Amino acid sequence: MAPTSMTRNVARCLALVAALASWGASQVAHAEHAPPPPIVLEAPAPPELPGPEYARRPFELTAELLVALPNCALGSSSNQRCDSVAPGPGLGATALWRPSPYFAFGGTLSALSFGFRPASGSGLSRGSADGYFWGLLSRLYFVDHGLVEPYFELGMGSAGVATSARESEADAEYRENSAGLAFRVGGALEFYLSRHVRVGPAYDWAFFNVQHVRRCGQARCVDLDQASYGHSTGFSTISLRLSVLLGPGL
Repeated sequence: MAPTSMTRNVARCLALVAALASWGASQVAHAEHAPPPPIVLEAPAPPELPGPEYARRPFELTAELLVALPNCALGSSSNQRCDSVAPGPGLGATALWRPSPYFAFGGTLSALSFGFRPASGSGLSRGSADGYFWGLLSRLYFVDHGLVEPYFELGMGSAGVATSARESEADAEYRENSAGLAFRVGGALEFYLSRHVRVGPAYDWAFFNVQHVRRCGQARCVDLDQASYGHSTGFSTISLRLSVLLGPGL
């Protein structure tokens, strides 16, 4: 290749390098003087808060094991059906709708089996006793979330207690019962085992306005004088409750 041609090629390369250098410098200068991005004045998205711990739920189903203690009004002529009635076991069930974390209402039912061992010389044998309560129930709760669930309850319905025994003199079995409009008050302290299950102890006292004391046997029934014959006026219960909670958190 001739020297003149080589010189021209070198000159062209130097010119190309100089042009590229000049273009790069202009880009850097343009970048250094570019305006800042616009400031967007928007509120940040609110943080997601966790749901309440052990949220309350709108439906509750409760089963309970009971120990019942009877209350008795003594009579002026005979207390045989009161003196020998002793505490006994029972079962209960409750269904509630809870529209708010602090209030619920629904229905309840309890069936009881008391001990009845007639005293020697009473003329009674083969004794047994039972009781019941059924009606409407309302509850007032004190906290809206958390591991512990204390509450107060008030119920109204019907209750009664009956005793059955064979009388040696008549050689027949008679059943005497007292019943009437009943009220129940009590409360409980339950603890959450999971988000949908609670368990805990409870206490209730049921008392009823005795409307009749009735004696039945040999295919007929007669009403007894309340003042003359001892009869039940109610009972208190100590129980262990298991509650199942259904529905979304309140």
